Amino acid sequence: MSTNYLFIRARVFDVLERQRFTLKDEVEHLAPAMLHSSPQEELLQLLSSKYKMEIPVLEEDKAQVSYQEVDVDVSQDPMRMILDRSKPFYIKGVQIVFSVPFRGDPNFFQIQPSTFNLNPPSGQIHGNEILLTYTRVDNNAEAVKTEYDQTLRSIKQHLEWLRASVEDFNSKIGGQTETWLGQRRQQLVATDGMIAQLGLPVKRDSAKAEQASPRDTRQLQKSIASPKKWDVFISHASEDKNEVARPLAEALKNKGLSVWYDDFSLKLGDSLRASIDYGLVNSRYGVVILSKNFFSKHWPVQELNGLATREKSSRKVILPIWHNVTADEVREFSPILADRLAAQSEQGIGRLVDQIARVLEEN
Repeated sequence: MSTNYLFIRARVFDVLERQRFTLKDEVEHLAPAMLHSSPQEELLQLLSSKYKMEIPVLEEDKAQVSYQEVDVDVSQDPMRMILDRSKPFYIKGVQIVFSVPFRGDPNFFQIQPSTFNLNPPSGQIHGNEILLTYTRVDNNAEAVKTEYDQTLRSIKQHLEWLRASVEDFNSKIGGQTETWLGQRRQQLVATDGMIAQLGLPVKRDSAKAEQASPRDTRQLQKSIASPKKWDVFISHASEDKNEVARPLAEALKNKGLSVWYDDFSLKLGDSLRASIDYGLVNSRYGVVILSKNFFSKHWPVQELNGLATREKSSRKVILPIWHNVTADEVREFSPILADRLAAQSEQGIGRLVDQIARVLEEN
């Protein structure tokens, strides 16, 4: 079992700034019809609740232990009489794994607090458990328990250091959301005033776009209330950006959905891999635009692999779109994806949006 250091992958400042940026971006892309028809207090409560962050809580009283016999290489142990240390020298030992459940977002165990030490605790996150692994050859239970207790104290200390930053963020997010909602409404009022000054009747298609349908309203409310930050993650090759990816992303946003799309979600200075990983983990579904360009690129395939690891037998997260490819071409790339019902880009952006929105509404 691999063991990794906790609390080291991302700085808490960067994570909170990304959270703030994502919330502001969602407010700026709220459909005008929703802002006209929904009370500001309702939107304020939904958005503030969605973007508030909660530090995980360890459930030490529910911890369990498992063990297995293993071979341990002691060739480099200076206390042992070994003639040839250039070769492994194995003896029997015991690998002990403590499973400590926790409540809350597992991503926090990858965040470095503003205050930290140079010896972070190590462990492995598996679902909603922390796995702490120790290997002994001397059957010294007291030593194992002491090391386990020290690691738990270190983990709790790091969580407390994170808590100070998160509580400050949460205390301010409601006021910032209220400000951004007010600015967005003022922007719409100014636009309405400008159109009224033109002195001409509004074309029916434009007037219809300003009216929120019950389905659009339900979809937006479901999107805001979701524990995930985005409804969909759009994975695509750069060559397909102008023809499919960008117009699809913009149409989904106009529908009231929250979208992780590189042009929307990446800012100057962002770590590309860290941002993509964050988007994959925090999106309900992954829209994958399969094309000849996609099949030949590194990053899109990596994103697809990341989405595939989230899929379970009863929970599909990949929504494939075929773009100028045949069934044989898809099958050569991925037999599993070839057998999955997919949308076709030739159906048009409007049809693609309707199909994606229907999946999101039903799940």
